[in-house]
Amino acid sequence: MTELRTTDVVVIGAGVSGLTAARRLAQAGQSVVVIEAGDRVGGRTMNLDVADGVITEGGGQWVGPGQDRILAMLDELRLDTFKTHVDGKSIYHRRGRSKRYDGTVPPLSPLALIDFAQVQLRLERMARTVPLDAPWTARRARTWDATTFGHWLDANAMTEEAREMFTAAFSVTNAESLHSTSLLVQLARIRGAGGIDHTVNITDGAQESRVVGGTVRIAERLAEDLGDAVVVDSPVVEVAQDADGVSVRSVRVDVRADRVIVAMSPADAARIRVTPDLPTRRSMLQRRWSIGAESKLFAVYDRPFWREQGLSGQAVTDLPVAKYVVDNSPPDGSVGILLTFLGTAGAGCGEHWPDAILDDPAARRAAFLGDLTVLFGAQAANPTGYLEKDWAHEPWISGCVGSRAPGSLTQYTDADRRPVGRIHWAGTETATINQGYLDGAVRAAERAVQEVLNCGSVAGEPSDHADRSGRRSVTAP
Repeated sequence: MTELRTTDVVVIGAGVSGLTAARRLAQAGQSVVVIEAGDRVGGRTMNLDVADGVITEGGGQWVGPGQDRILAMLDELRLDTFKTHVDGKSIYHRRGRSKRYDGTVPPLSPLALIDFAQVQLRLERMARTVPLDAPWTARRARTWDATTFGHWLDANAMTEEAREMFTAAFSVTNAESLHSTSLLVQLARIRGAGGIDHTVNITDGAQESRVVGGTVRIAERLAEDLGDAVVVDSPVVEVAQDADGVSVRSVRVDVRADRVIVAMSPADAARIRVTPDLPTRRSMLQRRWSIGAESKLFAVYDRPFWREQGLSGQAVTDLPVAKYVVDNSPPDGSVGILLTFLGTAGAGCGEHWPDAILDDPAARRAAFLGDLTVLFGAQAANPTGYLEKDWAHEPWISGCVGSRAPGSLTQYTDADRRPVGRIHWAGTETATINQGYLDGAVRAAERAVQEVLNCGSVAGEPSDHADRSGRRSVTAP
């Protein structure tokens, strides 16, 4: 029989954002129930077992400077971080030739370097004109939202090499083709993340550090503290609100509450029946929401042998599969792990991976290892293990990084986060700062909680208060 509960607030979704919201509500003296469709907590964070006591992260995994809310949460939960391995030379491979380089900038041709700099300068100047809380009010908002980031790059990058660099970098962070990404959405993300360098770099960037034990430990720690307030394996069927409260019906538990926070991507929230009907703007936004179908591929070795060659494990390439490679080994270097990302689209307009690679794990593995062999030599051809995490076929999660289709930001404006009666919205997609990151997930949760505590008024995102000077960190060898 379905359990019946009564509480102050129901949170739907036990990812980092939903569980953060539940924690902040409990700290404010509110009773809370968290309902999760899946059989685990963590949402788009999860660990993959590599070896005895060794994991790698199948979902979101990085934190960096400027991401103050998630860093404060790590301190609060007493979770440690370690730096992404960058020591040694990186590899830039293009048109059959590999070059090794130091630092963050690959050795592009002189013309491509100049071109890259002018494109970056123009994008950041444009981004500064986009209001974070209302990007649809920018002077050129309709024009920018009507085109894609990929189309803009095609028209404004003068060299193919510079265009390839931007495409490789942002295809990974967006988890989809840049020809499906609104230019206005991208400009808002660039501003909200603190610029292009922060977005794409490891050192001093968004990929600087990882969490000891994996980022899923954030959700697990939060859930442990909430105890039996968290109900998993219970998909929500209906949210019905009236003048006196809200009723949430799910497979294992039905809850009556004063308010509800839905901490899911808009695409996933569309699975829930809402009565009375949602406003047209919110309903159509959920239908048109775009979500990337990126997978993570991992090659596992008995040791990070590339470090013995003076290499960092990082590579930027024009190879078929491994367009960006990073060392994802554990902090003690007990095994070696190389990671790449594979989406459904290739690296340019009209380019697509062959169906054999997208649909056949053996073909993907062979193609990935072939690329790694080109980059790191014969040792890369014989891993001790191979892992994948495909986010396109999760039962309750539509994909990894979410976004908006071109045209929808100016059309549906703030429908992603504007409360609908007693329903409030969280999830990293609703953040204006560090959207798409773990930091955005925490910010969105804290904003939604503030709305609830303010009886439904739309609150701005909390100001930064984290003191990062005392962060605990373990040093990777």
